[in-house]
Amino acid sequence: MIFLKNILRATQKNDNPIETMSRKTSCTKIEMDDFAKQQLTILKNQSAANKIKLPGRIFHLLLWIGATVLGIYFFKSFGLAIALLAMLNYLILLIFRINNNFGARKQHINDSPLQDIDWPTFSIIFPLKNEDEVIHETIQSIQALDYPVEQLQVLIVVEETDALTQKSLSTINLPNYFRVLLIPTLTPFTKGRALLHALKAVTGKFLTVLDAESRPESLQLKKAAICLTNTAEQICCQAKISISNKGHNWITRNFATEYHEWYEQHLYKLSENELPFGLGGNSFYISKENMLKAGSWDPFNVTEDVDLSVRLVRSGIKLCIFESYTNENCPETAGNWLNQRTRWNKGLFITQLVHLRRTFLSKGFGLKGWFSFWLRMICGTMLPFFNIYISFYILFSYPQFRFPFILSILLWALFVINLLISFVINWINYKKLGVKQSVFVTLMDVIRYLFLQILAGYRAFWEYFIAPLKWNKTIHQ
Repeated sequence: MIFLKNILRATQKNDNPIETMSRKTSCTKIEMDDFAKQQLTILKNQSAANKIKLPGRIFHLLLWIGATVLGIYFFKSFGLAIALLAMLNYLILLIFRINNNFGARKQHINDSPLQDIDWPTFSIIFPLKNEDEVIHETIQSIQALDYPVEQLQVLIVVEETDALTQKSLSTINLPNYFRVLLIPTLTPFTKGRALLHALKAVTGKFLTVLDAESRPESLQLKKAAICLTNTAEQICCQAKISISNKGHNWITRNFATEYHEWYEQHLYKLSENELPFGLGGNSFYISKENMLKAGSWDPFNVTEDVDLSVRLVRSGIKLCIFESYTNENCPETAGNWLNQRTRWNKGLFITQLVHLRRTFLSKGFGLKGWFSFWLRMICGTMLPFFNIYISFYILFSYPQFRFPFILSILLWALFVINLLISFVINWINYKKLGVKQSVFVTLMDVIRYLFLQILAGYRAFWEYFIAPLKWNKTIHQ
């Protein structure tokens, strides 16, 4: 099965540059990137490099194994407490989803027609790795942006040894405001490292990041410029992401529903209430000054966007959603989806290790902001542990303890309610997105997608232990 193949690939050796500071490829020693070394000095204890060292990973592995063993051995006390905590975790995630989709929300009033202003300079960072024809359409989308080209700079970031991307770029006649920035092929091999190189070359007052499959609407830069300049506050504004291949198969349908729920409902509510949230990996807009103020990207975190969000908030920079869309294609195969979601889950867990404790009641978060930002993330991260624990707990405690009947009923009830609510939400959002499917297919979509999410959670835990910096490449169609 493709699921098993992807999990097996995750077990392959992947050296950690934090431990070795180098790796060998074709008998050639490759040192750590100087930009990454400099960033370690800048971020200090706010870098994920301090949380992915081998001793820390072994400690967390032993902690989780120990909790499971103690829970099974003391099944009537400690074990039951963890089981109840697992149920609370499931319930919190369910409440979040219900609130996102059925909670009250202010009706947004469309922006008035754009008026010409003294348009500021913008730099668009476009990091690429092993990309082919998919980037042609993105470059066309950038060229189609309704913005004065004399105020634009586009930095295409490519590794020196990336022959595929360079060959693809060579077939395009790039405008003079585009620049291809070749960077060394050095560890860590993350998007954050590529963005650091680009930041040094940024000349615009404001900057944004676009991914290989990003297709921003033509007025996005003008809308962002007005959002950034029409306020005295220091802000970072995020455009909404919309999935354009939503009708391809059951994976893309579910993915499109997730993004619709996330950007149109969850993030929108947080933005309306001026609460912190995690930025997307592209189509966010911020001044270069504020980016540097927050410390920019951490090259040792595979979800550099959420990590950046935390430091922006702590620097007093307000995050907000603005009314503009970027279309992008999501993964269309189970293996490709698993690669992307494993990376996200792993990076979110590492981000919590770095920032969770130090952001409690800190500047920019406060108590309400801290809970709204972290609670859902914590519960999502703990799901793989609780899923494994509950299975072992029932298996080993039943002969002696006979797992409490009422607890069994509650667990199954939560599972069934979760499936039913997910089905209703998908059914509603499918209609909003113009996706036509039968009741049976919609229900099967929910069940299959749940199975994928469980696999991605297990794989993310495993990769944290064996390869925290492994970048699972998302293949863009």
